[in-house]
This record gives sequence, C-alpha cells and structure tokens, in this order.
Amino acid sequence: MTFLLAAGAGSLAAGSALLPEAVRPWNFAAIGAVGLFAAARLRLLPALVILGTMLLAKDLFIFLKFGWQPEPLSWLGFLGYALIGAAFLRKTESPFPIALGAIGGSLAFFVISNFGSWLMQALPYGYSLAGLADCYEAAIPFYRGTLVGDLLCTATLFTAHAVLSRAWFPAERLQAIPAHQAEETW
Repeated sequence: MTFLLAAGAGSLAAGSALLPEAVRPWNFAAIGAVGLFAAARLRLLPALVILGTMLLAKDLFIFLKFGWQPEPLSWLGFLGYALIGAAFLRKTESPFPIALGAIGGSLAFFVISNFGSWLMQALPYGYSLAGLADCYEAAIPFYRGTLVGDLLCTATLFTAHAVLSRAWFPAERLQAIPAHQAEETW
C-alpha cells in the first residue's frame, strides 16, 4: 500500500508539470513531498527509485512541451527531501517533525536549485556575490509555491498513510518503538 501510494502520488506529481501555470501557480509542486514521504515510509533505495523515475518523467514532459533543459542541481535538491525523510521521519507520525521535514526539504531545495541556476547562469546575474543574492531574491516568489505545495502534499500523504494503515492495512502501520531500541535502517 505504501509503495502504491508513493508511486501514484509520484505519477500525479510528474504529470502536473504539464498543467498550465494558471492551474499550478507559483511553482506549486508535490515532487518534494513525495520524496519526503517515500523515504520516510519505505526504505531509502525504493524511495530513490520512485523519486528518480518521477524526476525523469517530469523532465521529459517539460522537455517535450517546452524544449527546456532542467538544471542538474535541482535533482540534488530533491535528494535532500529523501535524505530528510529517511533520516528524521522513519519512526514518527507526529505532525510537528513532519512539517519541519517539509520546511527543511523546501529550504534545502531552494538553496541548492537556485545556486544551480546562478551557477549555470539561467538568467544573466553575473558570477559575483551580488549576482548570487539577486538570483535568490528573484526566486523568492517561486519559493512560496514550493513551500505551500510541500506542506499541503506532505500533510496529505502522511495523513492518507496513517488513515489507510489503521483502517485497511494494519501491517503497514508504524509501531511505537522505545527510543533506546530504535535503530535507523536505510
């Protein structure tokens, strides 16, 4: 159930790249949330397979529709979501750490992907600290959609998993493990 939930959400997230901007304002996307969720509820390797497949599909959709070449460092930014999910959210259903994970993932993505934009000179900011600052400043409106998308989609995925695992898939429910016995297994 968890794999199907992550893969289904990943398919929808990748396909959302084809939606017009009027329907998907401010860079609203669910890809980071899917990476965070998949890594938190699956092992890291299956989560990376889902995330990589989703990113390949999204980039292919964008290339076919717009002829645009995505930036390679954005993939590294999405990897941040998976690492946060695997490292900090594997054993929790608590909304506070999950929300912090979504915020942390979106901040890491913002910093990494916009550094990549500046490095590749997607727009002519210039190779200087002032140019880097201009690049980050210009990206702030897009961060709003990334953050909102991450928070909403993360809440939806983790809530759906909690409800489904209690109602129909009890074998996939998280078990409370005392802190002294919990070991991270990636």
